[in-house]
Amino acid sequence: MISDGDQSILTYNKVSPPVPKGLKEIYHRSGCLHPVCSPSGQSVTAMFPKDHPHQQGIFSAWVKTTYEGENIDFWNLGGGTGRVLHEQVVGTFQEKDRAGFEVNLIHRKETEPKVDVLRERWKVTAYPTDGSYRCFDLQSTQSAISPRALLINEYHYGGFAVRGPARWVTTGNEKEERESSGFLNNLGSKRAEGNHQHAKWVSLWGEIDGKPVSITVLCDPNNFRAPQAARIHPTKPYFCYAPCVDGEFVIDEDHPYQSRYRYLVTDAMPDAKWLDQQWEKWSSESTK
Repeated sequence: MISDGDQSILTYNKVSPPVPKGLKEIYHRSGCLHPVCSPSGQSVTAMFPKDHPHQQGIFSAWVKTTYEGENIDFWNLGGGTGRVLHEQVVGTFQEKDRAGFEVNLIHRKETEPKVDVLRERWKVTAYPTDGSYRCFDLQSTQSAISPRALLINEYHYGGFAVRGPARWVTTGNEKEERESSGFLNNLGSKRAEGNHQHAKWVSLWGEIDGKPVSITVLCDPNNFRAPQAARIHPTKPYFCYAPCVDGEFVIDEDHPYQSRYRYLVTDAMPDAKWLDQQWEKWSSESTK
């Protein structure tokens, strides 16, 4: 956990929280961030949402992949072909202007014989702010464990994802609690038109007890195929940066996959002007 005083900013799950009653154990997930909290303490992420229990917090996974001729889905846990899980804590750090940790995750082929295909290093760094928002970076490197390549096939989603609270789902059981929610990106697009646009930033917002919160993800200009295409779901409160939208690519010993994102969490609706300024400042620093 990274905290600001006695207030949580984010929690990394080294082990999966208990799977809720009525849900199959296959949906357990370690190696994800949840809860991720706003300055007022509201969680902008969800774990085990009933509508899509494989979408959990902030997580990374590929959907349509090929490994030694076999199709492996690391995203949809219910299929049983693959999963991403925590391996080890590499270290923690705390400095005057930042604090964080580094961890290793494994992308595992779950079909027999089980094989650890990728090792992923996360470096999560949180920064102090004026208290009106939370700010942290997630830097990732995915490396092949063996000489065998993993082919990431062209597909309409897969990559780094954010899953918001179930109350932000726009359709479903009317008896369940629903509150307003939506999306915005730097192009001024909302949910429908924003799907698969190449966006510098994407913001998911919603109301909790009638008060707005938001989480915005900034895409580093050095990322593969940046600005990356963003998959925005038509009814669920989730989106992901998905470079696989623009075609297949390979992760092997000579081609690790590296990416970096900045997360901004507020107790307000997304402010496009402020977010543009944040992206320009951050991106200029990352290219120095």
